[in-house]
Amino acid sequence: MPSPKTARRFTADQRRDQLIDTAMQLFSRHGFSGTTTREIARAAGVNEAIIFRFFPHKDDLYAAILERKSNEACTDAWVEELDAAARTGDDESVIRIVVAHLIEHHRRDPVFTRLMLHSALDNHSLAQQYRDRHYAPVHLFLLEYVAARQREGRFRAADPQALVRAILAVPVHHGLVETLLPERNVAFGEDV
Repeated sequence: MPSPKTARRFTADQRRDQLIDTAMQLFSRHGFSGTTTREIARAAGVNEAIIFRFFPHKDDLYAAILERKSNEACTDAWVEELDAAARTGDDESVIRIVVAHLIEHHRRDPVFTRLMLHSALDNHSLAQQYRDRHYAPVHLFLLEYVAARQREGRFRAADPQALVRAILAVPVHHGLVETLLPERNVAFGEDV
């Protein structure tokens, strides 16, 4: 049995994952510009050279986080689920799916929510890249859905873009409040 002072040995894949996890935690707390590779190394219990062996630049860590989160996002499955509900003509189901997915995403991964907020505030490309890959397909689906339902007379005439933003705004706002101000939250269904 290794002594407590002996560092655990990782495979290359395990070490890479550990560095990504550590960087994601620190980036989510301090932002990209507010986090140094030295801090990431210290938090991971390695020297800085190990980070640069896996990630030649700090931006490469951000790219690795984006790649991991993109693989977890299952956006295509979400759009397929929306499409199946849309084909039934059940508008309420479409909206419920959107709301449920967004709220679950924020609950499941508050660290990534904070990271994306920092990324947007830092004007880092990670936010835009993730938005293009995962937010845009859902947004486009909803935009086409709302416009089609307006043509059918099922939705009130208005700017479809504004309606889609309104649909997305409520669960996104809830997720941000839940992530950033958790002690001030009121759970759904509670009497105020």
